[in-house]
Amino acid sequence: MKRRHTEETIIQTLKSLAKSLGKDTLTKAEIQTLVPTSSVESHFGSVGAALEAAGLRRGSSTEHLNKIRRELTDDELFTSVSEVERQLRHEPTRNEYSANGRFSYKPLTRRFGGWPDVLAHYRRWKSQQPNLESPTVPQDGSAPPAPQEVVKRSDGHDGVPPAGRTPRAVPVQLFGEPIDFRGLRHAPINEQGVVYVFGMVSRELGFYIEAVQQGFPDCEGKYLYDRKKSHWAKARIEFEFKSSNFRLHGHDANQCDFIVCWENDWADCPIEVIELRKEILKLSPR
Repeated sequence: MKRRHTEETIIQTLKSLAKSLGKDTLTKAEIQTLVPTSSVESHFGSVGAALEAAGLRRGSSTEHLNKIRRELTDDELFTSVSEVERQLRHEPTRNEYSANGRFSYKPLTRRFGGWPDVLAHYRRWKSQQPNLESPTVPQDGSAPPAPQEVVKRSDGHDGVPPAGRTPRAVPVQLFGEPIDFRGLRHAPINEQGVVYVFGMVSRELGFYIEAVQQGFPDCEGKYLYDRKKSHWAKARIEFEFKSSNFRLHGHDANQCDFIVCWENDWADCPIEVIELRKEILKLSPR
C-alpha cells in the first residue's frame, strides 16, 4: 500500500533529510526524492511553508530572484531596448526584442504594460538622455548612413554596391539551427518557439494541458506521476528559452513545478527542467 503522508510525517521526513544532508534548507528536487511535492503543498500550501514548519530555512532562490529583479532598473531595461534599436535601425517589436535583447520582454511589460506602452515609456526615457546617440537619425537630422552591403556583381565577383546605389536598411530576420522537426524547419530562438514545440510534443512527454496564460506560471495542467497506476498530478509550468531566465525574471520557485526550455543552462535549478532540444531527439521527427 502506498504510504499516506500527514503533516507530522512530512515534517519528520524533512528534518531527517536535512540532517542527513547537513543542510538547513532543502530544494524541491531533494524533497521530491522522499515526498511528492503535491502532498507537501496539499498540507502546507507551499514548500517554503513546510520547510518553516520543520524548523528549516526557506530556499534562498526567492530571495536571490527578488534581488535580481531589483537590480533591473528602468535605465538597464531601456538601454537594452536602445541596443536592439541600434542593431535593427528601428524600434523593435516585442518579438524582435525577445530575439535580440539582453533580457526577456516580460520585465518590461510587467512594469509598463503592453508593448505599445513600453515603447511610449521608452521614447520618453530617450528624450531625457541628452548623451544617447539616436539609433535611427543622426544628431544633425540627416538620414542615417547605410551599411556597406556585400553584393554579387555582374562579373561574378563579390563587392560593394555600385556608386550611386544605397542598399535599403531592412530588419534582419534570425533563425535557429536547422532541425526539420515535424514541419518546424529551425530550432527556437525565443520563448515563443519553446511554447510552439512543447505544444507539439506535450502529450508524448506525459502532460495534459488545461490552461495557457500570460501571468505566472505560463501554463497549468497535469502530468503522469505514476505510469503503472495511471496517477496524475498537478503541473505548473513556466516557459523559458533558457532555464536560467526563470531566475532572471524573478519568478518564485515554490510556485512552479516544471521549467520547459530549449536550453538548460541552470545546473543547480531547484525545479525539474524539461530541455526540449534533448527531448525531441527521443521522438519521431515526422
